[in-house]
Amino acid sequence: MRLPMRAWTPVLGLTAVLAGLPSCTRESDNRDVQRTDSAGVEIVLSSGQDRMLAWQFDRLFELGGAEEGPESFFRVGPSLVEADRSGDLFILDPQNARIVVFDANGQFVRSMGSSGGGPGEFRAPGSLSVAPDGAAAVFDYGKGSLVRFDAFGTVMDEQPFALFPTPVAQRHFSQSHDTTLVSSSTSPMEGGGVTQMLRQIVDADTLVLTQLSLPPAQMAMYEKCRVGLNLPQVFAPEITWAPGSGMVAVATTAEYSVSFILAGKVTRIVRRQIAPLPASRDQAILHLGEGMRIGLRGSSCVVDPGEMVDKRGFAEVIPLIRRIFLTPSGELWVQRFTIDRDAIPAIDVFDRRGAYIGTIAPDRLSPVILLPGDRVGVAETDANDVQRLVVLAIRR
Repeated sequence: MRLPMRAWTPVLGLTAVLAGLPSCTRESDNRDVQRTDSAGVEIVLSSGQDRMLAWQFDRLFELGGAEEGPESFFRVGPSLVEADRSGDLFILDPQNARIVVFDANGQFVRSMGSSGGGPGEFRAPGSLSVAPDGAAAVFDYGKGSLVRFDAFGTVMDEQPFALFPTPVAQRHFSQSHDTTLVSSSTSPMEGGGVTQMLRQIVDADTLVLTQLSLPPAQMAMYEKCRVGLNLPQVFAPEITWAPGSGMVAVATTAEYSVSFILAGKVTRIVRRQIAPLPASRDQAILHLGEGMRIGLRGSSCVVDPGEMVDKRGFAEVIPLIRRIFLTPSGELWVQRFTIDRDAIPAIDVFDRRGAYIGTIAPDRLSPVILLPGDRVGVAETDANDVQRLVVLAIRR
């Protein structure tokens, strides 16, 4: 299923100014930040209303959308774009079965991989991870393994990888040196439910960092398209996570809560005092947009969103968090959930110690990746549904 995408032309280059309060407020001035300790876990609670950030975003360069050459890719996203510690950009181009690498200034460096079943080749590339030193790994659905390259682009031995991504996972895996983080699901349990898990694998040892049990998906027949689908409730929670330097940030519930896990243990929980809103049928229909388009023997059919909601059901509340990011300097960016999934949500920014700094206004910025040097990569979609990666400098 392809999610509907909203064309967005950033007011950049020209500079996009987000009106509001500046972000240079010191934590000592943030009287609505409370720190408590619970069994060795620091809980950071920020209350109060949104403080809009007066940040400026300057356009540096864009990549993608070309008819040929290294920039002839047309999709960018969190599972397709990664960077190393120097800011070099790695973009997985599934259509052309390759990884293309650009330096921090947007200059082409090299291409890795090709179509095929041999070493360093891809059958069905799915998701990308890049270690701080520039070693890259791609999960290949066709091979059921990780196709790997070292920091210089040399092909390494493939690594068997049986943990396929969940249908709703926003990030599949992250690999650095001897540690792999991977989000996947168990097989359906008795009664039809599944459990999402975020695992940490070090050599032969596996540790479950967090897990989320989902209600049974609803198998239903959609007569118009003559197809049976087994889909979870609309607004069902899911695991969203972001790897950092030696730690991982995780959100698993409808609440506004992000846990930081270090060495397998939760060390900090960051919260804002915002309550989830009750869900309704109308909101669930709005969230599904025009419905699900299904390919049928060379043609396609759209399942009506109202029918999908009635057969799938919907969760009691609307989740508050859509996606989370960690900057190289340790800031937490929380992209809020929106009922209209075409909309660009607001983003809350927290400092390295978990205190709320402020909010980037909605409809302004939808990050794909946060980069060294206070830069951010965003997806820009043109009228032909072609995406480009635009790199912006943040001025605070």
